[in-house]
Amino acid sequence: MKTIHFDALLTSFKKGEETIPLPFDLNIENKSYRCTQILRLLASKRLVVKAYDDAGHSLLVKLFIKQSKGERELAREVRGYQLIKQTDINVPELIFTDDTHSDYCVIAYQYLEGSTSFANTNEMVLKYGDELMALAARLHNAGLLHSDFHLDNILVTDDKLYLIDLASIYADENTQSVGKENSLANLAVLIVQFKPREQKVFISKLQQYYQQRDWQYGEVEHKKFESLVKQAWQKRKVNYLKKCFRKCTMTAYKKTFSQQYAFYRPFLDEVGDDFIKNMDQLVTTGKILKAGNSATVVQLNYAGRELVIKRYNIKSFWHFIKRCYRPSRAAVSWRNGRLLQLLGVATPSPLGFIEQRYGWFRSTAYFICEKSDGQEMLSVFNERMPTDEELTQIKTLFDTFKQYQISHGDFKASNLLIKENGEIEIIDLDAMQEHSSVQSFQRRFKKDKARFLRNWHSSALQNLLLKVID
Repeated sequence: MKTIHFDALLTSFKKGEETIPLPFDLNIENKSYRCTQILRLLASKRLVVKAYDDAGHSLLVKLFIKQSKGERELAREVRGYQLIKQTDINVPELIFTDDTHSDYCVIAYQYLEGSTSFANTNEMVLKYGDELMALAARLHNAGLLHSDFHLDNILVTDDKLYLIDLASIYADENTQSVGKENSLANLAVLIVQFKPREQKVFISKLQQYYQQRDWQYGEVEHKKFESLVKQAWQKRKVNYLKKCFRKCTMTAYKKTFSQQYAFYRPFLDEVGDDFIKNMDQLVTTGKILKAGNSATVVQLNYAGRELVIKRYNIKSFWHFIKRCYRPSRAAVSWRNGRLLQLLGVATPSPLGFIEQRYGWFRSTAYFICEKSDGQEMLSVFNERMPTDEELTQIKTLFDTFKQYQISHGDFKASNLLIKENGEIEIIDLDAMQEHSSVQSFQRRFKKDKARFLRNWHSSALQNLLLKVID
């Protein structure tokens, strides 16, 4: 394969090109580095790659474009590295920096082979939760904070935790250790990167953090921290859902006069733009699961992926007038699916939505998600009683909706699927909504519970489920 030098690609990258052909070479101080994998790309700003030197050693190289404040970004990286190296926190070793090129500057770190991001799973929390809390305590005891404290910036390798994105490390007001208010706010930002169940595990470990900070811990401190976690969660949720409707690393987004769409970027990269262009043909040729007036649901295999497409139809001119000003039900389903994933509630993976538009006016819309292998809960529980694990999942689902004041809007058992692995998924999300009013939530949630219980003809099953969700 022909290797290109990065200088040949520089002009297009500076102008916003999002595709960089691999491999390419970087020449730094008369040494050549073969770049073989793109780890992150912010067009016209920053490029992060895995590279190899002439001896075959792997490096992580960050390249900053100077016209996009690259020199400032490099200085922040170096400063963060210098600060963190004064602590006993593990970080990749700095290999070199270079600021001699007219258009870009570079910093290179040791590449941690075999490392993984700190996974958002109960197993990872149980194994490394204590160590993560200790890492946060050591960071704050050293007078340092991390302004982007999320899980991709914590790597696990050889049973050790490493902190990365060192440009986000900064000293707190030149103090020897970070004060309680700033420390706990920063810790709350870290904890809300986890799903609600894992958040509870970390909150239960708060006393350990207090001990490592030599602070007194009690019920009042516990409640104050729960309030900080709630605030941090709300901020994270808002920022995350905004990313579902704008162009970013996670989302491929486009809005024109005639169309708006958002897709999970790795999925769209896999299936290509033709998937969007041929949407009506795909609906026509797919296996029909539902052929209603307001919605058509089909199943199909595309590029090796088992998918479900739900087309929201416009039934008449008056139906168009009623719907055209509001976000489409496809867009609502996309948002709600992403929210459920953030909450750790199982739902078939939401992959994207498309709205056909006439300027401001919305028309036909499509929601695309993974096909589930699950059976409808109604048919399963008509054949047998639920297992203890299924009852626990149902309780967790209702408890989560109650905690975050979410109503589903159509909680019938056919909208709950039991997968082959026993996991319960919830579908049909276009009527789901969050409530800012307690009274509004309680009214809708009461309807959800009543609708769920009406599914069951067996009084024994109904009573069992009532105890679980009440």
